[in-house]
Amino acid sequence: MGFLRLQPVILTGVLLTLEGVLGLPAGKSVLKMVIDDNIQLLGAERRVDVAVIGAGPGGAYSAYKLRNTDQNVELFEYSDRVGGRLYTTFLRNIPDLPLETGGMRFIAEVHSHVQQLVKELGLPQEPFSDKHGDPAHAMYYLRDTRLSTDQFKEGDVPYNLRPDEKANQRDIIRYYLRKMTGYNGSEINEEILSSLKATDGRYLYKIPFDEAFDSVATPEGKAFMRAVDKFESNMAPDTSPLSIFENNLGKYGQGFLVQTITTGMSTLPQRLVQAFLGASFKNRFSPNHKLLSLKRIKNGSYKLVFSRTLTRNGETIDQAEQVTVLADKVILAIPKIALDNLDWETLREPRVSEALNAVRAAKASKVFLTFSTPWWLNGTANPSGMVVSDKTFSQLYDWGRSNKTGTYSLLASYADERKAEALKILNQQGSPIDGSAPGAHSVSDLLLHSLFDDLSQVFGIHLGLIPKPLSALSQFWDTYPFGGGWSIKKAGYRLDDVIATVSRPSLSDDVFIVGSDFSFHNHWSEGALSTVERVFDLYFK
Repeated sequence: MGFLRLQPVILTGVLLTLEGVLGLPAGKSVLKMVIDDNIQLLGAERRVDVAVIGAGPGGAYSAYKLRNTDQNVELFEYSDRVGGRLYTTFLRNIPDLPLETGGMRFIAEVHSHVQQLVKELGLPQEPFSDKHGDPAHAMYYLRDTRLSTDQFKEGDVPYNLRPDEKANQRDIIRYYLRKMTGYNGSEINEEILSSLKATDGRYLYKIPFDEAFDSVATPEGKAFMRAVDKFESNMAPDTSPLSIFENNLGKYGQGFLVQTITTGMSTLPQRLVQAFLGASFKNRFSPNHKLLSLKRIKNGSYKLVFSRTLTRNGETIDQAEQVTVLADKVILAIPKIALDNLDWETLREPRVSEALNAVRAAKASKVFLTFSTPWWLNGTANPSGMVVSDKTFSQLYDWGRSNKTGTYSLLASYADERKAEALKILNQQGSPIDGSAPGAHSVSDLLLHSLFDDLSQVFGIHLGLIPKPLSALSQFWDTYPFGGGWSIKKAGYRLDDVIATVSRPSLSDDVFIVGSDFSFHNHWSEGALSTVERVFDLYFK
């Protein structure tokens, strides 16, 4: 039997409970009344003033901002949980260690909307590195060579860098920007990057990644830069070079303290929805609804057709039953993949379709393992609580010790793009290991063996000395409705123009799109919250 503590919400034609979805204590009378009201309406056509689609950070925040408007507002969600790409879950043998299978951190000085809501909702926060590995003492395992952080930045590295690249090793990405554009300023943001031009006069955002960097970097320099950035998705051939500059030279790279929410990152959207439901009996939440189509009807309202879904063990599947809802306004807080699959004729218009094409999803994966001892910290000649590697996993983090059980947890693999794809193929083969979480979160013996092979090399420990895990959990971000763990900016698009188009695709319709996919912070929850603020400032006054 697996160690995954399953969420208690299952929809089988009747809404049973919301406590598991929202992480709330039982016995909330206001929630019970909302649930009873919903049960009477299940399967019936109804009208709402505002329909919010998607209960990730963008949808939860939209509902929260509408909580006191005295309107009939209904929040719909494809699965049985609140959170979207903020997905905190637990294993039974470490019940007090929140496992972040999605977004796991934020930067308070940069992500102002996240920080404001954390304070407003009274959520506890703490430095991410206090629990999950210190970057200052990371191990870099690259081309079969172990390096400390200082060695990686200034010492001999296993890359044949050109003399000028070697001289700028510590700040090599800024060096490439200077060579590429001549810009030598200290301030780096999206507005500045969008205005920069390459030496041939073209705007930088219009040039594909490889073409831009081949003009200034050697192949070895590009390979070293991949290790600096850690994410394969930022260096794909179709990406814009702006992403790697902003992520490494902008405010993200300025050494600000990285924070996490002590109770789990998904506590943020859960508390937003809790406040939304508690503010008015007119506010409703309907999980397990997949939006199929959206169409404006003669009276100016919008006809929304949903299929009911069923979620079991982290996997959501469509059901035959359909539900129709009429809404005066619609907020689509859903990722690009879900928009691509939505039947709404406006999204097929060339202007809108081209804007939607400005980003694509980046596949991502995480694998958590638990052990009776922290062998990666005190069982090897090369201990480390954080590893960056070119093996099948890109990043590894010590995930702390359970105060309740004394069990230790390891984020043994955090990977994206091709590595994530390869790991999923392994996970689809073989059999679930003992202690594996069930369903979509399972870990196969083939996947574990592959990780152990790499871990033994990285830590310099004999494969047979790595203990058998007590439990395991995986998450692969590559399926509907997300398609990936985050979105990638493609070359050729000016993002502020894209955001303006996507946020209200039709100026004659009260249908709006929010979410991190089409935002300046598209790797972070801040992106979703900032797009909500933009839409509400412009259209919901």
